[in-house]
Amino acid sequence: MVGAPFRPALVLVFGVLGLLIAVSFNTTSRLAEARPSRASDLVEVVREMEEQRGELQDRLAELRTEISRLERDAAEDSGIRNSFTHELDRVRQAAGLSEIRGPGVEVVLGDGTEVAAGADPNDYLIHDTDIASVVNALFVGGAEAIDVNGERIIANTPIRCAGTTILVNSTRLGSPYVIRAIGDPAALEQAVAADESASLLFEAYKTQFGLQVSLSKKAEVTVAAYRGSVRPQYAKPSDGGV
Repeated sequence: MVGAPFRPALVLVFGVLGLLIAVSFNTTSRLAEARPSRASDLVEVVREMEEQRGELQDRLAELRTEISRLERDAAEDSGIRNSFTHELDRVRQAAGLSEIRGPGVEVVLGDGTEVAAGADPNDYLIHDTDIASVVNALFVGGAEAIDVNGERIIANTPIRCAGTTILVNSTRLGSPYVIRAIGDPAALEQAVAADESASLLFEAYKTQFGLQVSLSKKAEVTVAAYRGSVRPQYAKPSDGGV
């Protein structure tokens, strides 16, 4: 049970955290609704929104660290520090909120460097569906955690195309795309090779379109923590809890 002296601090931190999540959601909504008439105006709006989003992500990470410290201090005062800390770490890890390390694989997907005369340039690019195919194959192979260019993949992570870039967790990423996954390296490699869509990248497309793709087994890889909001918008506990 959390000690009384820490309740006001926890309430304050959670209150600020909720405010930041709301502001982050509104910022994303404003970006989606922004439709300037000129391309230069749109680029400026996107740049400003991404800067605001980055600042909010940093502040969110700071608040999560502060919440973790307060929770641990409260548990220590109650004499249950060890069990509480262990359970808290397990929950954070399961939610993707912790940076973790372990054996796994590193997959690199890069665009082709030369487009053949008369060919479709799109064939020489890595697309969102390519990344999604590899990520899905890795999960099938037993991956316990995955990130793409430092963006942690969680249950509701979107991977979609946005012009010449790809959005992962609403963050714009560019080629090359580095996918890191933690799990049994041999099983992960086999899962990618067995996936019909993913295997095409490493076989037919690599040769035909010059895609810069590779898969390496690693004794240790580091997968980043998820930096966005995990607050559900529609889902609620079935027992009526908060």
